Amino acid sequence: CGTVLEPMVSEQWFLRMSEMAQAAIAASEAGRIHWHPQRYERTYLDWLRGLKDWCVSRQLWLGHRIPVFTCPDGHVFASADFPDACRECGKGPLSQDPDVLDTWFSSALWPFATLGWPDDTPALRAFYPTDMNCTAREIINLWVSRMIMTGLEFRGEIPFSHVAIHCVVQTVDGKRMSKSKGTGIDPREMVAKYGADALRAWSASIAMSSQDVRFDESRIDGFRRFSNKLWNATRLVLGGVEGPCPMLGTVNALEDRWILSELQETVRIVTDGIEEFHFHSSVGRLYSFAWNQFCDWYLEAAKPRLRAADPAAQATALIVLDTLMRLLHPFMPFVTEEIWHRLPGERGYLDQAQWPAVDPIHDRPEARSEFAEVISAVEEIRAARQAAGAPPKGGQLMVTGLSEAQLALLQALAGVQILPKLDGPGTPLSHVNGTIVFPSAARGSAARNQAELGKLNAELARIEAKLSNPEFVAKAPEAVVDKERAKLAEVRESIERLS
Repeated sequence: CGTVLEPMVSEQWFLRMSEMAQAAIAASEAGRIHWHPQRYERTYLDWLRGLKDWCVSRQLWLGHRIPVFTCPDGHVFASADFPDACRECGKGPLSQDPDVLDTWFSSALWPFATLGWPDDTPALRAFYPTDMNCTAREIINLWVSRMIMTGLEFRGEIPFSHVAIHCVVQTVDGKRMSKSKGTGIDPREMVAKYGADALRAWSASIAMSSQDVRFDESRIDGFRRFSNKLWNATRLVLGGVEGPCPMLGTVNALEDRWILSELQETVRIVTDGIEEFHFHSSVGRLYSFAWNQFCDWYLEAAKPRLRAADPAAQATALIVLDTLMRLLHPFMPFVTEEIWHRLPGERGYLDQAQWPAVDPIHDRPEARSEFAEVISAVEEIRAARQAAGAPPKGGQLMVTGLSEAQLALLQALAGVQILPKLDGPGTPLSHVNGTIVFPSAARGSAARNQAELGKLNAELARIEAKLSNPEFVAKAPEAVVDKERAKLAEVRESIERLS
């Protein structure tokens, strides 16, 4: 209200904290409490080591009343139960202190008070201690540390073994969201607009970020489009499947061996990410595997076989979808449950399905290396075609250093004809040690090439300016900075090729 506040000296009740603080410090130092990210343990320990006695009395209307009583003769004493008479002189009636306990004192009792404590209830025996407390960094000292102290004091055990500190979602311009200023985001509006799965997956992808995150609605929309991508991929895979799920026999096709090997790596990364509280790693890997590797590359390579109802391609694709739905379910439960029940075979609820484990039979690094060479070659051919102003398909390619299986995929995915010898000048390709010739009628004009070169130089200047900004490099997530650096290398390569 703008008026001047004056401090008023008054009598308050304090709780001596030395013994409780030492017990809480010892529990964390002994590794009984695990912090995620780990650096927040320092915040906890530094505060406890300098902890002073706690003023627990508050002059409020609501709360737990201070359990201190006074008799007519002025004797003052504390009692957990409401006494009938003074413990010192036996007189009454007694008056209870009008103050209430600090709200954080009451909150500190939450892990066991909500389970029926001080009675020894079945709920208390079953659910104390629990596994994890997920909270914000600003209440590590106010709440987390005090729950640990009271848990050790009253139950002789820590209330939880893991403390996960999530990031703060800021407004678009980097300020704190405020109800009074109306700058908050109503999650119900986001659910109505993009779906609950999209909001949940985005939240998980940024929850354990090492830095605060500015709200970006487009990223939620990205997960909505990701849901559509999963749905369309499922329709493609199931299009030719009739009857029971085909059995996977010996895996021969390079694309099958590759996607199954990438699937094992995905299982490993997602599982480790969840167990280590690096949820962004899990979500990021699932997104890139499903969208880029499975949809953009595998389904494109296997599409002719899937449409021809090839059992090996069907079995491979169905195994990938089955495993992918299990891995995605914690982050996108609705669309995965829907897709799961459309896959062939008898299926119960997805959250009751077994969590995937790495299958060493299909964990083949050599298959990943072989297909990676094909991807590099295809991307380089596409870039060369774009720089030359050539049509999306066509042209001849002479290649050395690739196997027959790689050449077959390269020809199908890049839309070129593989020849033993080429006539006329061509564009050298570094990744495949080869040369490509496009139809002469398709070559771009000098004016068009110059216009494209202008666009690339402008993009180069934008990225260089961004990466030369020390604030961006220091504050942006590491993955974002790495992506910009990779983009910079691609643009420079394109400019060199076009020049």
